[in-house]
Amino acid sequence: MTGPTGRGARLGVAALALALLARGALAGEAQDRLFALGALDEVRTGETLVYDFSREGAYSGDKLDKIAHGEARLTVEPGEEAGKRAAVALVRDGDKLIANFDPFPADAGNPMFMVFMEEAVATMSKLTGGSSFYIRNRMREALGAQDAVEETTVAYEGREVPARVLTFQPFLSDRNADKMGPAFVDLTIRFTMSDEIPGEFARMEAVTGPDAAAPDAARAGGAAKPEAPPLMDLSLTLSKIEEG
Repeated sequence: MTGPTGRGARLGVAALALALLARGALAGEAQDRLFALGALDEVRTGETLVYDFSREGAYSGDKLDKIAHGEARLTVEPGEEAGKRAAVALVRDGDKLIANFDPFPADAGNPMFMVFMEEAVATMSKLTGGSSFYIRNRMREALGAQDAVEETTVAYEGREVPARVLTFQPFLSDRNADKMGPAFVDLTIRFTMSDEIPGEFARMEAVTGPDAAAPDAARAGGAAKPEAPPLMDLSLTLSKIEEG
């Protein structure tokens, strides 16, 4: 995400294309959940889903700014057509607007998923110098074909609720992965989702580097200590819901 001007329409179209292409090759439960319609049905008009946004890693700040305490906001608003609603997303770092987007239809899933995936594509492209089109296509194929789902729980409003962790590794068997650097061969994308959480996504993350295959909890708790920090650590985590 390079700036607020002229970025929204292009990013919105690219991200939506990624999702629609993946829907054409659904493999199983993971895809059913990622691309399910109605994720925002329980979010009232005027409410805003607020996500903590982080973009960090062992890369040089000369290539891409690091963001430790950013914020992504998704507001459900009345749509232009009667009876329709729109989801308006923006990302900022403090008072600095990083990107905003054209409205998404609120009945077409949670657009923060698409925003996150396109941010992962853009970040990886900048760090590796690789083609965003190639990276996007590999991620699309993984989202459409891989089906790793693990049952878990997640904290929400002071209680533990049932959840699932969906895991994808787009470049694990890609013949061109080495050209982007060994750290990206193990790029791991995870989505923690629950039917009991508004918008369904509790957390989205894309992590690469020596510890990319270990869950966040294991890394934080010391159960898995990487030899070096990940080259890229990108995440969106639902933090609160604001009333309109």
